[in-house]
Amino acid sequence: MTPQLLAHAVCILGATQDPQARPLIEPLLRHHDPDVREEARRTAAEITAPKPEGRVHKS
Repeated sequence: MTPQLLAHAVCILGATQDPQARPLIEPLLRHHDPDVREEARRTAAEITAPKPEGRVHKS
């Protein structure tokens, strides 16, 4: 898999907001490609970020 495709796959995995995805993402924090590492870092942070309670309405 190319680094660009891998970074995109990590982004999609992060969109699930599923904490069970974190073990799949963590090894990519040490990937040889800096773009993959950065996407893995962002995704891991997104998955572990606290979720707001209830609906959030931005007007």
